[in-house]
Amino acid sequence: TNYVQYLASKYNTYGDIREFKTTAGGKVKIGGGDYGWVIDKEKEKAQLLEDIANHAVTVREPVYSKTGVVYGENDIGQTYVEIDLTSQHLWFYKDGALLMDTDFVSGTYVMRDRRTPGGVYSLMYKQTNQVLRGRKLEDGTYEYEQPVKYWMPFNGGIGLHDANWRYSFGGSIYKTNGSHGCINLPTA
Repeated sequence: TNYVQYLASKYNTYGDIREFKTTAGGKVKIGGGDYGWVIDKEKEKAQLLEDIANHAVTVREPVYSKTGVVYGENDIGQTYVEIDLTSQHLWFYKDGALLMDTDFVSGTYVMRDRRTPGGVYSLMYKQTNQVLRGRKLEDGTYEYEQPVKYWMPFNGGIGLHDANWRYSFGGSIYKTNGSHGCINLPTA
C-alpha cells in the first residue's frame, strides 16, 4: 500500500500545474482540468500482490485509471489545441506542426457562470451535426437549442464548436457577448 502510494505521488499528473511554452512566445503555468496520468491504486496493489504471489519476474507499467499521451514533464505530447482565452486565439498542432489557427469567442466574461474554465483537458469525443441545448426549463423546453456542424466537448457541456450565427470572432466580444462557456469557432 505504501509503495503504491509512493508511485502515485511520484507519477500522477492529473490536474497538475504544468509549465507550457505558448505559441505567442511566453511561458504560462496552467493547472486544473481533467488531463493527466492517474495510477489506479487498488488495481495496482492487487496486481503487485499477484506478481509477488506468482514469483513473477516482470517489467510492466502500473495499472492506470487515466492516462496522458506521453511520459515525462510534457505529458501533453505534440498534438494538441492551444486556447488563449486572453487573446481569444486558438492554435491546432498535429505532431508538432501548426495545422491551423483562428480567432474565437469564449464564454461571456461578465457572467461568472458562463466563463470558459481554464485548465488542461482531453477532448471527450468528436461529433457532427448536433443540437446543443441549454438547461431544461419547467415547461419542458430548453433555454436555447442551437444546431452545430462540429461538436468537440472537453468539459461536460463545454466544448469547441462552429458558430455560424457570429459575424466576427476574437477581440473583446467575449467580455459582454460571449458564449455560454463554449469556444465558438468560425466554420471554416
